[in-house]
Amino acid sequence: MTILRRLLVSTAVVAGLAAGAVQAAEVKIAAVLATTGVYAFVGVPLVNGIKMADEALKASGGYGPHTVTITYDDNRSDRQEAIALLTRRTETDKVQLVLGPISSAEAMSTGPVAVKLGVPMFTVAMTNEVLPLGEWVFKSTETAITYMPPLANYIAQKLKPANCFLVSIIDNPGYVIQKDVFRDTLKKQGVNILADVGILATDTDFTALSTKIVDADPKCLFVTTPPEQAANIILQAKQAGLKNDVILSGDTGLGSVQYIKAAGAAGDGTLFPAIFVAGYSDTTKEFAKKYQEKYNVAPDHWAATGYSMMQIIAAAVKSIPGEVTRENLRQAMTNTKNVPVLMGTGSMTFGEGRVPTHGSVVMRVKGGAWNLAE
Repeated sequence: MTILRRLLVSTAVVAGLAAGAVQAAEVKIAAVLATTGVYAFVGVPLVNGIKMADEALKASGGYGPHTVTITYDDNRSDRQEAIALLTRRTETDKVQLVLGPISSAEAMSTGPVAVKLGVPMFTVAMTNEVLPLGEWVFKSTETAITYMPPLANYIAQKLKPANCFLVSIIDNPGYVIQKDVFRDTLKKQGVNILADVGILATDTDFTALSTKIVDADPKCLFVTTPPEQAANIILQAKQAGLKNDVILSGDTGLGSVQYIKAAGAAGDGTLFPAIFVAGYSDTTKEFAKKYQEKYNVAPDHWAATGYSMMQIIAAAVKSIPGEVTRENLRQAMTNTKNVPVLMGTGSMTFGEGRVPTHGSVVMRVKGGAWNLAE
């Protein structure tokens, strides 16, 4: 049995099983995830990871005695479409869990609907603001308060820039929070903030912004936007005369394949917080090898996130001895502790308020690949 297979069948410490009103002979999961549109850079590898995990779990008995089926819907990065799909799958198909949606904006819109319908929703949203929406809402990613300070501390303490120029989109709360945490952490360590500029997720022409960045003569440039947009900003800034020794940094998305391809040589050296490192352990190495063989591309952290979300779900499902209902699945998810995953440092726990913890590390884009920051 491989390391990855043993990890999948590990027993998670999940408890608190309760009876519920909705019962079924099988466990139905609806994956409502954007595989087109703005957030496809997350959705495509996420779905790949989910499907890969589902295949391995079924082969290894990772769901225990239960039969699990997953339906996949593309909400096209549209929050209204996400609401419609979640509602249809919950009311018509009687699913026990909704896996998704992706962005914080989508999750903030769909969360109240999931709570009203009484169905567990396991989202990828970065913001912790989704959790107070109700006990039915779960998230796989740590809060920016946890994963952004290590990046800011590395830059401030190791690289010691005198100042930093910040760019973030303003129509997604997840990106705003990431920027705010990064900014405040730098300021506490004496780094001067030259500018804090907000843009829209639909913006593409950054001529004026590039001029503003270059004129400010920053020692550090931080960009938190979808990866292709971040690459566009950095490319245009470089074309406008941004110096090659400026420290480039951003959120987890800047570790995606999309960013590396779009930015090319201009993105070399970019620093970002990573929730997945392929060479971190024997388990992550094995996953990376299998993913590369299956999809002909190296897995990014979103692929590992999708795989890890299925590990959490499987641990909860397997712990339920009888029929799996929405209520006892919600309770099992709530009490998840120390489940082996591919994310972060290899173990995930839902703490108070269902806040997830799994750890992160600082990475650097170098030569079109990901490397641990020195």
